[in-house]
Amino acid sequence: MGLLITRRRVLAGLGVAAGAAGIGGYSLTFGAPAPGATVLSSNELAVVRAIAEVWFPAGIFPVDGIEADVAGEVDASVADLLDPVRLAGFRYVLRALEWGTFASRGARFTALDAATRLEVLRTWGDPSVLPRRVATDSLKALLGIAYFSHPAVLAAIGWKPGCDDEGV
Repeated sequence: MGLLITRRRVLAGLGVAAGAAGIGGYSLTFGAPAPGATVLSSNELAVVRAIAEVWFPAGIFPVDGIEADVAGEVDASVADLLDPVRLAGFRYVLRALEWGTFASRGARFTALDAATRLEVLRTWGDPSVLPRRVATDSLKALLGIAYFSHPAVLAAIGWKPGCDDEGV
């Protein structure tokens, strides 16, 4: 009797393949920083831009996520705030998002149209899959801080730093 293909065997095989790739150094390496970036590679910045484009579209505020340079702000933030272990984890989340859609959608995340990318991000935010939801919540926080700290967005929402002299 031949071996049955089961979910457990497929996952075990993937684990062995991932371990072998890790030993070879493939999964432990990241691309060099993109020109003008501190830590994120060109591919990683493209993923951040693709997310920013659908989460902060044109027309709602004076600038969209691309014009606000969310990707550049995220690169600077993670360089300043994250230690190497957490930075690697963040980069792996971007990698998982980029390549995770290949099996289900037949294309990398950055190659999908905006509507499909938004659908993927909503799926990632599903509360029934905790690790994926936590990753999405972290991305929302980091990209949201980068976008909503842009001067044009701050002006559009009427936020002013400091205390108002009129007590309002």
